[in-house]
Amino acid sequence: MLPRFGTLPGERRGYVDAGGGQVHYREMGTGPAVLLCHQAPWAAIQFHRIMPLLAAAGYRAVAPDLPGHGLSDPLDLPAVAGFAAIIPPLLDALGEARAALVGHHGGALVAGHAAAAYPDRAAALILDNAPFYSDEEREGRRAKAGDALPALAPDGGHFTDRWALARRFGDPGWSDETVHLSVLTYFANGPSTEHAHVAAPAHDFAADLPRISCPTLVLAGRADPLHPMAARLLARRPDWASAELPGGASMTTDRVEEWAVPVLDFLRQCWAPRP
Repeated sequence: MLPRFGTLPGERRGYVDAGGGQVHYREMGTGPAVLLCHQAPWAAIQFHRIMPLLAAAGYRAVAPDLPGHGLSDPLDLPAVAGFAAIIPPLLDALGEARAALVGHHGGALVAGHAAAAYPDRAAALILDNAPFYSDEEREGRRAKAGDALPALAPDGGHFTDRWALARRFGDPGWSDETVHLSVLTYFANGPSTEHAHVAAPAHDFAADLPRISCPTLVLAGRADPLHPMAARLLARRPDWASAELPGGASMTTDRVEEWAVPVLDFLRQCWAPRP
């Protein structure tokens, strides 16, 4: 059944004050906390099929809308460090001392920086196809990053244009439901939609790597454009665990059972649910 944008069966939603504004979050389940950081320009609803799997496995799945995305207020200066700074107050509001931090694409930079900057709050870290750019790649990405919605067409053509763009450049494995949610989320983000796309290439993730001390899993999707970057990360941190996934970005939306196999196996080793 296609979920409505505003609700998921069995979830709880709320707001906390963080980052100079309100941060909206979704949560489901009870047990050790697993905090999910979405990619841009998505929001927490990216994990609408993952959260029930984590809850069923004995975890408390928490997915915030990063600032400037979904229903969360924007930051004055979008930056990965600013996104990561919402994690301690969010955990405090939920009564959680620590969480396993999971991030997808640009959200992996947020989770990784949080693990580096707030090591006492990170029980574990999962980097799902994390961007790990060279200096030249970062500069190239920064030059291309945008920050504004396209013009709104009187006939609503901006919706079909965005749908066509998602089909042209998105994961071929995305279902129509996933494309639908991606389009709704894109336009729900407000007048600016590419906050994390601007922030991600500006962030030097290499500086975070030596400071990450928690158990870490690197996921690499064979069909993901960022797949080669996993090898770069593991070359810097050969002590980290790794797993290959058969698909791309659709693993988090349309192939969640496959995505969950290495994730739950890793979590059980270092952040096991209470009996």
